[in-house]
Amino acid sequence: MENGQSHGGDGRKARADSQDSQNSQTALEFIDSQLQLEADAREALPYAFDHCTQPLGPLRQNLYSCLTCNPPPNSPSDSYTPAGVCYSCSIACHGEHELVELFNKRNFTCDCGTTRLPATSPCTLRIDPATGIKGPVHSQPAAPDNTYNQNFRNRFCGCGELYDPHTEKGTMFQCLGLANESEGGCGEDWWHPECILGNTRDTFSKGNSKAELVSKQEPDATTFEDNNGDQEGESELEEFPQGFPQEDDFETLICYKCVDAIPWIKRYAGSTGFLPPVSKTGGMTEAEQKSQLLNWADKYHEAGEKTQEELRDSRAQPDLNGYDQPSETTSAEESIQESGNHTSDAKGEAATHQGESAVPTRPLSSLKRPAEDDDGDQGSPQHKKTKLENSRHCYYETLPQPPSEAFSLFLKEDFRDHFCRCPKCYPDLCKHRQLLEEEESYEPPMSEDDGEGEGSVGTRSLLDRGEAALNNVDRVRAIEGVMVYNHLKDKVKSFLQPFAESGQAVGADDIKAYFEKLRGDEQAIKAAAMAGSSGSGDEDHRREQSVRSIAVALAALAPGVSALGSTSYNGLAKTPQMGWDNWNAYGCDIDADTLLETAEKMVDFGFRDLGYKYVILDDCWSNQQRSPNGSLVANVTKFPDGIKAVADKIHDMGLLFGMYSSAGLYTCAQYPASLGHEAQDAQTFADWGVDYLKYDNCYNQGQEGTSKLTFDRYNTMSQALNKTERPIFYSMCNWGRDYPWNWAQTMANSWRISGDVYDSFDRPDDRCPCTTYDCPLPGFHCSIMNIIGKVAPIVDKGQPGGWNDLDALEVGNGGMSDDEYKAHFSMWALVKSPLIMGTNIPKMTAATYSILANPAVIAINQDSAGMPAYRVWNRAADLDDFDQGEISLWVGTLAGGDYVVGLLNAGNTPLQMNATLEEIFVDKRTTAGGSTKGPLPSSNGWDLYDLWANRMDDITANSVLMGNATVNGTITDTPNSTTLYNATEMAYADGVKRNNTALLGVKTSSVPPMGTIQAMVPSHGIAMYRLRKQEGASMKKRDEL
Repeated sequence: MENGQSHGGDGRKARADSQDSQNSQTALEFIDSQLQLEADAREALPYAFDHCTQPLGPLRQNLYSCLTCNPPPNSPSDSYTPAGVCYSCSIACHGEHELVELFNKRNFTCDCGTTRLPATSPCTLRIDPATGIKGPVHSQPAAPDNTYNQNFRNRFCGCGELYDPHTEKGTMFQCLGLANESEGGCGEDWWHPECILGNTRDTFSKGNSKAELVSKQEPDATTFEDNNGDQEGESELEEFPQGFPQEDDFETLICYKCVDAIPWIKRYAGSTGFLPPVSKTGGMTEAEQKSQLLNWADKYHEAGEKTQEELRDSRAQPDLNGYDQPSETTSAEESIQESGNHTSDAKGEAATHQGESAVPTRPLSSLKRPAEDDDGDQGSPQHKKTKLENSRHCYYETLPQPPSEAFSLFLKEDFRDHFCRCPKCYPDLCKHRQLLEEEESYEPPMSEDDGEGEGSVGTRSLLDRGEAALNNVDRVRAIEGVMVYNHLKDKVKSFLQPFAESGQAVGADDIKAYFEKLRGDEQAIKAAAMAGSSGSGDEDHRREQSVRSIAVALAALAPGVSALGSTSYNGLAKTPQMGWDNWNAYGCDIDADTLLETAEKMVDFGFRDLGYKYVILDDCWSNQQRSPNGSLVANVTKFPDGIKAVADKIHDMGLLFGMYSSAGLYTCAQYPASLGHEAQDAQTFADWGVDYLKYDNCYNQGQEGTSKLTFDRYNTMSQALNKTERPIFYSMCNWGRDYPWNWAQTMANSWRISGDVYDSFDRPDDRCPCTTYDCPLPGFHCSIMNIIGKVAPIVDKGQPGGWNDLDALEVGNGGMSDDEYKAHFSMWALVKSPLIMGTNIPKMTAATYSILANPAVIAINQDSAGMPAYRVWNRAADLDDFDQGEISLWVGTLAGGDYVVGLLNAGNTPLQMNATLEEIFVDKRTTAGGSTKGPLPSSNGWDLYDLWANRMDDITANSVLMGNATVNGTITDTPNSTTLYNATEMAYADGVKRNNTALLGVKTSSVPPMGTIQAMVPSHGIAMYRLRKQEGASMKKRDEL
């Protein structure tokens, strides 16, 4: 019995082991199951959704309206705050909400994370300007140029019908959208065919007989189908109302609303490239169409005959065999023939039944011009197009007058070739780029798919998506899985790779050790250990890890996903960088002694403790050739002990060391550069102890001209720097080519926005030919005002982690006046440009020192909110000797509720400049919802602090420069100090909170609610103030006013 009982016990244990084994999987089996899940998820969501399109600016892109965040009112006339989000945000930020797909809208910037959506639904994909890390972002200003139509309310078409995907059937057509709703157009609305003709939906679906409908098979058309109805792939006959053109006959349409809003386009109706007008009052029967076509043809004959004599000597004749009509058949004849090909008995019967007049009998050949009027080969398409583009004669004026009633315009595939481009017509035409060229719509990049051979066997596609719940792959589950996968795939792949290659099962101890290394999260470790140790205590059995164990372990890790993937680029540049670069003062005449002497003076003069941390060695430091193994080599004459020795000494002073290279074959001074050597050079810089890389754009082998080319070239070095695992600040110096402010945030810490600065306030120079940010030739020798004008439209692109770089400071180099240098330094600080000194520090004057060492202005630049000031208005002023002159108001938001105001006078004479609080708070006119006007911040009183009133006097400055005054002591412990500050001991943010007078400036006055700031501003000068809400000030509610 005892043996039997023992045997029975062993049997029960064996059966338990067998059952556990059947419920478990090896790593290889788990990977195979996840591969299938990934394939399913990629089919449901083929595009990557890890980046919001907002940094890319306005795009033609697929949009979604979130009806959960912004539920539309029942009545279309009620006020509503529309908002559109991009594809990525529709998944990552609104994946569980009720969405309506709007399809493509042009020139639109994603609204996710802005005041147009509730703060409770933040954007998790954008960089938070306050923290410098990815999400959550909310209540940011929305793009002012976005336009909205009724589609954002889930209403479509002229009928304004609510869209229901479960009941909607049939094809809808999108208008080309020449005008938005505020201009009287439709804003790219989608239309039912019957509504284009002025019918109601009920009339079409219930009242019309089959004889009044045009039926055609639509195997390739995009239709809205009843999800509970026909099976996919089942063909059906779709019915179009009488008078609506056959779909094969046109490429796109312009609805009657947009035609009325842009009336000049009406005359193209019926000409080459355009179908005859389709009236809003029911379209036309077939007989009416033919009659109308013949009428149009007669008008073309008349127009051609009228102009024949006038244009006899010109080859730009607007006759029917010229460039405006085909040489063998007119547009009218083509349309009649096409219409005849589609004629059905049902349609003919309907026309007769309705009593329509018969079509006049007339040979189609009579619609052609006589053969003797032909002029050579003028009828060839290429000749016609050339005439249209090059002729100065106006083809448009030869077109007949359009009908007076409202109509829609249907455009053929080649319609863009047939617009008149004469000097009179082209200005109207070029306002609508969609009429000139086919638009490209932005598509997100495809979700990464590690192909065969791109990894170890069996590890190419680990879809660690938390719990394995994607078997049925609905939208929400797919979203959750892909999000986890994208964050963790590379990390978990390296962990599982040896197990997959050997076929060995993954044990709980392995997972525990991995999580401990990855996060040090005790909860995740315990969860993994508990999951792995469940079941038998046998060691071999514990090593066989079930799918459930891995899922639980990954679920424990899931709360940390955002922490693993949310840092911005490399974690640097939370505020704009500050330091010194040798180029403006020394050029190539630089060596170790000069560099180290400058670093010592930066410490002695207190610049280090003001925040100027980086000492940057610019061009000309290397030999003319690389070493035999391809490495960069320092010039031994200039740097006899090597670069690392210099870096070590600079580090010993409490400073950071920067270097220079170029994304080309050579540097700008024709020394070896890093294109093609990125990985090797990045490791060299890291080994030398480099903390900062300025990366120029010279000799780039033509690898620019598109954002993609420039991004790839600079991203190669970015990735190489990251792989060194040394934190190296990455400063792109590509002169603003290919719009880096739109894409560099993901791979650099700052980017130049223009050509090189030079020491002039506003002198124009042909070597800097452009005056706007979208400059195809950046050049160099760009004045201070030239660069300020370029940054004004793009200031918002700078944010914590990545900054617009206006180039190094010229303060102290002798080319400008004191007021001009103050304005230069102030404007760089206001727009959050890096503050990189470029003067000879050991020989600087007291005036130069007191500008560069003004802590009140530096505190604006280093403000923790990281929000650049923007230009509120810009006006003409008295012209100076260079025929330049303007004044402008700049306003910025600061941490803690303060504001900064800059009044810039770039005119020729001193001016009293005024700025009302209404102007200053122009961006605060709406509530968080984005539409309701609430009490302005200007309804408070504000104290005004002059940021230059405490400027250090020359006596004190000279004492510092002569070594007779200490500036690096415990400055922050003397709150009455008005000129000195030590940011090493206390950050600027903390000093402002403590009301340190060196940072606040001098309180000069108070501004009452709705009051005005007045300042006398010198020529080429600036007045700069910090605004702080008066203590005890409060805002009244709207119903109390």
